Amino acid sequence: MMRMLAFKLPAPQRLRRLAVLLLLGSVALALWLPRWRVDRAMPQAGRLAVIVPDASDVDDVRIAAWRDAAAETGFLLELVTASQLMRDAERARDAALILPDGLMRQMNDALLAEITRRVQAGTRLMLVHDAGVVDLTGNYHPRQSRLSQLAGLRYALFGELGTAMLQEQEVHLDAQSMPLLRLPPGRVVRGDSDRPLTSGQPPLQAGEVLAVTSYFYGRPRYATFTTAGPYDGQRLLHGADGTLIAGVRAMGRGRVLFVNLPLTYLKLRTDSLLLHSFLRYFAQDLAELPQLSPMPDARGALIMNWHIDSAAAVPAMEKLQGLGAFDQGPYSVHLTVGPDVDVPGDGQGMDLARNPVMQAWVRRFIERGDEVGSHGGWIHNEFGRLIGTQAPALSAAMIERNIEVIRQVSGRPVTEYSAPTGNHPAWVTPWLRERGIKAYYFAGDGGMAPTRTYQDGRRGAADSWAFPVLSFGRDAAFEEAHAKQTLEADLAAWLTDLSDYCATNRTVRLVYFHPPGIALFPLAFRDWLTHSRELALNGRLRWTTMTQHADFSNLRLQVQWQLLPRSGGQALSASHPLSLKQMSWLLPTQRFREPRVSEGRAEVVREGEFWRVTAEDVPRLELLLEPALEALPEGTAAALSTPRSPAFRTLR
Repeated sequence: MMRMLAFKLPAPQRLRRLAVLLLLGSVALALWLPRWRVDRAMPQAGRLAVIVPDASDVDDVRIAAWRDAAAETGFLLELVTASQLMRDAERARDAALILPDGLMRQMNDALLAEITRRVQAGTRLMLVHDAGVVDLTGNYHPRQSRLSQLAGLRYALFGELGTAMLQEQEVHLDAQSMPLLRLPPGRVVRGDSDRPLTSGQPPLQAGEVLAVTSYFYGRPRYATFTTAGPYDGQRLLHGADGTLIAGVRAMGRGRVLFVNLPLTYLKLRTDSLLLHSFLRYFAQDLAELPQLSPMPDARGALIMNWHIDSAAAVPAMEKLQGLGAFDQGPYSVHLTVGPDVDVPGDGQGMDLARNPVMQAWVRRFIERGDEVGSHGGWIHNEFGRLIGTQAPALSAAMIERNIEVIRQVSGRPVTEYSAPTGNHPAWVTPWLRERGIKAYYFAGDGGMAPTRTYQDGRRGAADSWAFPVLSFGRDAAFEEAHAKQTLEADLAAWLTDLSDYCATNRTVRLVYFHPPGIALFPLAFRDWLTHSRELALNGRLRWTTMTQHADFSNLRLQVQWQLLPRSGGQALSASHPLSLKQMSWLLPTQRFREPRVSEGRAEVVREGEFWRVTAEDVPRLELLLEPALEALPEGTAAALSTPRSPAFRTLR
């Protein structure tokens, strides 16, 4: 009927009608495309924004904890006060928002309404534990947290439960959350036992319990809010009673990651793994932000830390050659060098100053490129008991004596340290840094990558790095595992999983050994070295030392970079006072087309889900970033763009 009517219209009318239809169509397309881009839930976010109270002290240790976490994981972060967010509609418009625990416990209804509006419009939000659970007068809502709508279920049920709304829970995982949160091998146990999950075990059974575990203590219990009601998102962590501990859900055009754990509180008490894990997941996977990789060339690495505390280790070290240990490296080798050990069976100590055999070993380590560091102070077991007492002056004297002998024999400065029994009081870190030691083994922050750790409510020097030990459940040394009758196959699988984990996730972890303990599980150790060598030959993994990684990390902290608006996209601009060499950015391919280098020189490679951009020896770098064609609606890409080279690897 419309077609017949059209033929009856006079020519000018038909032309006017056609013109109107074309105009309406073009307007609709113009309106629809931007709306579609917003519907994609703000992929244009360029940074993280932590919301803080108006009267915040910028030196607040809780704020410093989030700043450090963002810097170490490699994401841009700014602080936005509650008033700034409410008064300025453009403020943090392109940021993924974080409501941290502790800092933002008090919130008014107006701020809550503004955050809800932004999420509905497409913002990503990370809501942590007690943020907003009380109003500005310090009162709880009589029924539930006012942020329950954002979280996706009821929590902080003060009216029903009173102070019992908080309870301590083990943290259980859903199997699908493991690759999302990237918890390292050894930190998850299965079933009702303390047996860590490995790739060498039978597949998980439906409903089988997986739980977070820790070195020495086993399954930690964390303070969580009891939750009630159904959850319409993806559950990541939960308690034994079904309480939601973490989950992610869509809300309007945005998404909300709810973490029912006191992440700030935990980080300030040497338990940072979960904060860093959730921050990376939120920034990289949910907000699709560019990341400045924590690793040189964005390549994974391993740190093998040997603790050698007596001459009894010499026969074991000689056997390591047959296992292939000295075909790889470098390693971090730490010595306790005193003349005797007060435990029967431990021999006569190392007595490095007068022991030519051990002196020859030190020279061999140096020639190989290993880093020779200090393990505690002078006499291993006596120092281990002393360091835990209120005698810092005497403990410091023993450390100093140990360091001086190593320095004399090696002819090199001592830059690494490890505490016997993992006992590392807060005073030790600044004391070591004053003496040139910037990297230390650490029993806290278990399973993490190297970090600037917090003790007694404060962080040490900004360039002093803790290297948390990675454990196999409760055990970190082979001797501990042997005492628990651990199967060698389990240890072999764990170590192999570790190498794969570091290579796949472009990260680094430290494991430690006493050379005599390696003889308890020689096949596991040999198979691990073989597998790691294959990954290294394929360019996916390298060995490094604590000092090497600390040096790189301190150079990396000097990188200044930002995302700037450009016609048709953005520019990533970076600079360094010396050189950007080996600094790498990971850009999600789902969000970005192949980056183009407009200033400086860099290698641009597509690796899996990321563009890896690694700078050459230049002080400045600028990349032009355009939205990925795959992100546009079907059929739109060809109309809006010109063909690009399908090259997989580009060197500029």
